Amino acid sequence: MILSPITALHGLVLIIRHALFDIGLLKSQYADIPTLVIGNIHAGGTGKTPHASSLLSIFAKRLGGAENVALLSRGYGRKSQGFRWVSENDDWQEFGDEPFLLKQLHPEHPIAVSENRLKGVERIKKEMPNVKLVILDDGLQHRALIPHKSIVLLDSNRPIKTEALIPGGSLRDLKYRIKKFDAVVYSRSSDNIKSGTSIFSSEMITTGLDTQSQINSGKSRVLAISGITDNERFMESLDLKWDVVRRHSYSDHYEFKQEDIETWADYVKSDDLDGIVTTAKDAVRLKQFSETLKGTKVIIIPIEVKWHNEIALNALVDEWVESTIFAK
Repeated sequence: MILSPITALHGLVLIIRHALFDIGLLKSQYADIPTLVIGNIHAGGTGKTPHASSLLSIFAKRLGGAENVALLSRGYGRKSQGFRWVSENDDWQEFGDEPFLLKQLHPEHPIAVSENRLKGVERIKKEMPNVKLVILDDGLQHRALIPHKSIVLLDSNRPIKTEALIPGGSLRDLKYRIKKFDAVVYSRSSDNIKSGTSIFSSEMITTGLDTQSQINSGKSRVLAISGITDNERFMESLDLKWDVVRRHSYSDHYEFKQEDIETWADYVKSDDLDGIVTTAKDAVRLKQFSETLKGTKVIIIPIEVKWHNEIALNALVDEWVESTIFAK
């Protein structure tokens, strides 16, 4: 296999890097306020943003309200640098589509972006002293920050045993690292995985597919647009409720262009379609084209997390909240 030497080199680099942090030659430290890191071993596609959204709500109920639980993201693909508070009134490109979507879903939560996680948490503490917890939606490989608690997401449809590191496979980190985290969530699972007190499973559900979203009786004829990691799975979820006449799939975080939008609008007219169906994440990147889409119905489908064992999950959250890390 041509990519095997590159994959092996990637693995060697990761082994050395983690070892340098483990023995203290590369420094790492806890932040001054409690942190919860949510990340993945796979390179995307585990549902990190919907899980972060769910956990924001769960912890807000335990810690006295949304204003007490912040979220910090790197802000993948953003056009700004440094620390920025995410605002719904600014351009999503300043923050990245995922942090902007989370701010839309959770406007009362302080949400920020920063490449440097430690400095980012410091800014949050300084400017929002009431914050009791910072959730980091992609920080498992950012070893400079030692999380107080951590959750790793594993795609149940991509068994770790058969996966290899990038570029030979889809893993972004070493398999043994899974054991370093406080809880494991098998996402996109159709079954409830019961194995220990810190292993959970969840599935991704598309909401908003009720008859009120339909334009005509029966199945509406639509153009489906998707620019996420798992486009195929999203498209398949539409088939029961919609007559998907055309499907346009793009890479994750794809920045839509004017000509893309014009092409869709032309298809809707020429094929006499009822409208366009897309994900909430994609809708963030479509907002700037509202004038071009004027007169075209755009139906936005949220993707949410359904936990299989909420009782066990809530018990673990309560245990964390009642632990000494929140004593201050």
